[in-house]
Amino acid sequence: MDTTTQFITVVIICVTLLAVVQGSLVSRRRRDSFALRPIPAYEALPQIIGAAIEADRPVHVSLANTGLGGSSTLLTLATAETFYQVALRAGSPLVTVSDTTTLPLTYGLLNRAYANQDRADRFSGRANRWYPAANRSLAFAAALTATLGDQQVSGSMLLGNFGAELALVLDSALRKKQGAIASSIDLQGQAVAYVLADHALIGEEMFVGGAYLGDAAAQRGAVIALDTLRWLLIAAVVVATFVAIYEPVRAALTRLAGGG
Repeated sequence: MDTTTQFITVVIICVTLLAVVQGSLVSRRRRDSFALRPIPAYEALPQIIGAAIEADRPVHVSLANTGLGGSSTLLTLATAETFYQVALRAGSPLVTVSDTTTLPLTYGLLNRAYANQDRADRFSGRANRWYPAANRSLAFAAALTATLGDQQVSGSMLLGNFGAELALVLDSALRKKQGAIASSIDLQGQAVAYVLADHALIGEEMFVGGAYLGDAAAQRGAVIALDTLRWLLIAAVVVATFVAIYEPVRAALTRLAGGG
């Protein structure tokens, strides 16, 4: 990596951190000044949770192929935060994981959610399920499919590193008329989620559940800052493209005018 690339990288990181800090401060002082861009999946989630509470049935959240201490640590923490926000709102949440390192994390979050609702006496570790599986495991997908029926799940939120096997779970949810929100960092799994799920989280949308479902100003500010930086980046690309093509286009038009 040359010096110029290193300098540009440092500048981008510094600008991003500054924007996140500033966005957090603005969000904390003026919460309603900047609205988060709408994401249909998060807008539909309260309806799924409400239907589950009315029917006295659990909401299922699955964190597939995610774990702590590896390359999926960031994904695990992001999806675990989303699960915690769901658990705070749902009457009887159910979580399934496939990595043993995720199991104590979700257990603690589930316990904390019950405690924050003054329902610590109703907490049960049986709502925290571990199904052993490898990546792209049909066995794990089969276990989830059985869970949807055996536990009479009202709706599901499937997040993590699903592959094409996600189709089995979503097809089962569709047949049982259960609402489903899904996302995957794997392209095959993401394609399946986009086609079969009621709502799909795309790209970074899977990492902002805490901002959309929670009440932390820092998380909301970070999302606002990143959305602002995205538009600034688009504007910079447009300007750079215009500058790059302006001179060749002007020269070509000049030659045409001179030839005419």
